[in-house]
Amino acid sequence: MTETRRMHYVPRVYLEKFAKQRGDEYYICALEKQTGKIFNPNIKKICVETDLYLLDGSTEGERQMIEKLYNDLFEREYNKIHKILVDDSRDAITMEERYDIISFVVSMFYRNNVWNAGYNKLIDETLAKAYHLSKANEKDSFFFGEQEVSIAGKSLEELQKENRDKDRQMLALNAIQRIFELTRMRVVNDVVTVVKTEDLIVTSDNPVSFRGEKVNVRPIPIDPNNTLSLPIDDCHLLQLRPWGDKLDNNLTMLGRMSEFSIVSGIVAETNNQFQYNQAERFLLGTEDGIRGFQYDPNGELFKKKIQAKFASRMPKPQ
Repeated sequence: MTETRRMHYVPRVYLEKFAKQRGDEYYICALEKQTGKIFNPNIKKICVETDLYLLDGSTEGERQMIEKLYNDLFEREYNKIHKILVDDSRDAITMEERYDIISFVVSMFYRNNVWNAGYNKLIDETLAKAYHLSKANEKDSFFFGEQEVSIAGKSLEELQKENRDKDRQMLALNAIQRIFELTRMRVVNDVVTVVKTEDLIVTSDNPVSFRGEKVNVRPIPIDPNNTLSLPIDDCHLLQLRPWGDKLDNNLTMLGRMSEFSIVSGIVAETNNQFQYNQAERFLLGTEDGIRGFQYDPNGELFKKKIQAKFASRMPKPQ
């Protein structure tokens, strides 16, 4: 059996809920941020990177440890989780189901490639400055922290690639550690809530958004008091809210909110603009959801939509 090399940082089992099935394959609608192009890729071919979680090791099990862990701990039970979350008759969950839901959201938050991309960009820029300074001073090496880095016979691109390859395993292992740490903190107090909308919602290649309790303070990602939000299909938004102490620690409650009319539009539009802004490359969703999306950085288009919707519900003068 061939080892897995192409590894998804947004799992296919999640993307399926926004995709259209054709035979045994699933195709999702994608908007590429840089070009504005809309296309319909197979979910096997998007949100994927070669060797993203691959470890060094003498056996396949050692090399594939993180890939297998993501599958066994978070992906395998997702269809069952999704079925529970979209079942309007369910207003309670077991402690095991609650843990599975919370750990899935947290895993989606930290396994995402956007963290690696941000880290690699910072290190690439730092290496570029050191490289050019060394070349200007006719030196064959420089110190990066406590490590002396040789640049003899190397281009900047070769140096940066060498460093990314070296750091890849460290980043993958750190992500797993952060997932377990934040899950342990969030299971203490999180209330699992599902928001249902009339208006279409979309997701992205960086699907978990977070906001702090204090709107004027920049939130810290690992803070367990943040609210985490994850679209789980085109009309359901899953949220982890740190409200357990306010609800007498009734942690097995499954909160439900069904939004209609103007409120539904606000919830959907807020999510969709968040998803676009935080996406690394792709906004993702159903055909209608993506084709109906309009980037609205100042909120002017949304204001007009709300005014039109409000006007349509006003009684007509006799």
